[in-house]
Amino acid sequence: MKLGNKFILTAFIAVAAVISPCSAWAQTGVNSPYSRYGLGLIADQSVGMARSMGGVGVGMRRTNTINPLNPASYSAVDTLTFIADMGFTMQNGNFQESGVKVNARNARVDYLTMQYRILPKVGMTVGLLPYSSVGYAFSNTSTVRRDEDGEIQSTGTYTGTGGIRQFLGGLGYRPAKWLSVGVNASYMFGELGYSSVTSFSESTVSTATVNNEASLSALKLDFGIQTSLKLDGAVLAIGATYTPATDFSGEVTVSDLTTDTEAEPQSLSDGAFSMPDMMAVGMSYSARKLTLAADVSYEKWSDANAWGQKYGSDRLKLNTGFSYCPDNTSKSFLQRNTYHGGLYMKQPYFNVGDGKGPMEYGISAGFTLPVTIAYNSMSYLHFSAQYVRVQPASSGMIAENYLRLSVGVTFMERWFAKWMVE
Repeated sequence: MKLGNKFILTAFIAVAAVISPCSAWAQTGVNSPYSRYGLGLIADQSVGMARSMGGVGVGMRRTNTINPLNPASYSAVDTLTFIADMGFTMQNGNFQESGVKVNARNARVDYLTMQYRILPKVGMTVGLLPYSSVGYAFSNTSTVRRDEDGEIQSTGTYTGTGGIRQFLGGLGYRPAKWLSVGVNASYMFGELGYSSVTSFSESTVSTATVNNEASLSALKLDFGIQTSLKLDGAVLAIGATYTPATDFSGEVTVSDLTTDTEAEPQSLSDGAFSMPDMMAVGMSYSARKLTLAADVSYEKWSDANAWGQKYGSDRLKLNTGFSYCPDNTSKSFLQRNTYHGGLYMKQPYFNVGDGKGPMEYGISAGFTLPVTIAYNSMSYLHFSAQYVRVQPASSGMIAENYLRLSVGVTFMERWFAKWMVE
């Protein structure tokens, strides 16, 4: 790769890494009242083509794809290759409650990752990804008193913003041809802000305003392992990951503007905010044209806390997907593309009132277009569409429907090839 092109690509990545957290990531990309619970809505950690494959990745090994879901996969990167991956998402959300429907649109930068080989059997990945998002604004009105003088109504207005992001660095090592291990170390950081305002139709009754803010940080570790077996022209890969529980540190500020008091920031007590033990297993079957994959994960959120209270529910996730490329050497546009599809199901990790939160179901489809820039440069454009249904556990709760359109760009460069001079 020419020095000028390498400098331009490196500068682009560096600028994106600086700008994204400050601007695009400041927009949480969600409008859901369910994001007020726990740490907010937990983001999908898959990138690139895995987005349209139902979010699979624990058992996936590809030389041209970055896979943060299992750090053991990093050792699959080619010795001479540098990979950079960036993605964007736009979504339209539809919210339904008691026959009333409301739409909301959002757009956000999803992720920025880079991967390369640092030793003959060791691959390295760094990236910036969202972990959770908070974004909601809603209100309700009720009658608090009714007598001969009339009635007094109260209106509660609730808003929330913020989220948790993660700066990730990981290594994958292949001690044997059939075995790879890896670890991610992620610095988790972010702010959560919640506001509630209760006003009354009677002017003599004071408006009550309470603001809760938390500034959080933590170090999260993910351990991964993968093994692969060749089967008559195909490869069967099996993977597993484990994430130990960790506590957040930081400060919490509670301001009660009703009494004109604003508390000083207080350090978090141990375990006031935490993440639980998480485990996942997955497998993939890759033939010449077709790849099939499936993951199962279990997260013990009932042992973790937010604002000093238990989340309430353990979570089980099921993901499955496929990819198919008719002929990657063909001159035909349609034959050269790779086509993807997938399904997933997620249980809630939080309770709503005395019951469980909503179930989430999703279906996705998309394709990857290879683009040859130069003899030593190959890029991929990933396009995917996803439909998501958030189904409440009981009547009277809000049902949500989302249509998400995602675009990803993968840059691949042979940076480390050496010229032979006779």
